[in-house]
Amino acid sequence: MPDNTGKSEFTFVVTGVELTKDQEERISRAIAQAGALALGDVAPRDALPVRLDPKIWWYGLPKDVLVRELQQFAAAEAGPVR
Repeated sequence: MPDNTGKSEFTFVVTGVELTKDQEERISRAIAQAGALALGDVAPRDALPVRLDPKIWWYGLPKDVLVRELQQFAAAEAGPVR
């Protein structure tokens, strides 16, 4: 598994507008998605976005055990594969 010790943080500040909580969350999600897309092939292939709160997202590699649990959950939700 790759080293997860590298860390970069980015900030996006908007002034001059009043945003609702829903708008803040929607914009935050869009910024997180754009950031993940901008990483392109720099990010590990299995990196995942995780919302920490409405305006903060983490993007990286979860521990192997979490990936396995997520795969099991997704398989149960999806049902039998055709």
